[in-house]
Amino acid sequence: MSKNSKPTPHTRLAAKTDARSERGVAYTDLMFEIFRINNRINAWGDRFSAGTGLTGARWRVLGSTLPEPKQVSQIARERGMTRQSVQQIANSLVSDGLARFKDNERHKSSKLLEPTTLGRNAILNLNARYATVADGLSVGCTAAELKAATKLLAKLSMQLDIDESS
Repeated sequence: MSKNSKPTPHTRLAAKTDARSERGVAYTDLMFEIFRINNRINAWGDRFSAGTGLTGARWRVLGSTLPEPKQVSQIARERGMTRQSVQQIANSLVSDGLARFKDNERHKSSKLLEPTTLGRNAILNLNARYATVADGLSVGCTAAELKAATKLLAKLSMQLDIDESS
């Protein structure tokens, strides 16, 4: 933080939590911003998907199965969710006729989740609608900035994975 910049609430909190280096303070500020945008993205997804039989979370889970049916654990890893929450969402999708479980030839005790025709249509319609608003949601950002942000977040995510395994 430069001498002329005003400390943000996040920066002050970072200082209180012993993030003493400039990098540590910046990382903490970034994490708070990620928490905030994650909540806003989830709320936006719920509003956007309203009336389709899906919520933002159901959209993410079912959308994960479009390319091919997947195990609940695969979806959880792919989407950064807990296996238990994906299982609950998968069960509700099946109960509502938007998905079904099918046998898994590779792993007999772990079924695959796949969309029904109704579920596939709901996802494809949402995805088509989303494609028309993605540019509007990213107004003020260049493609290069968005790619750099994605790269940075992937790098930080890998670091958390490394830290978790040690």
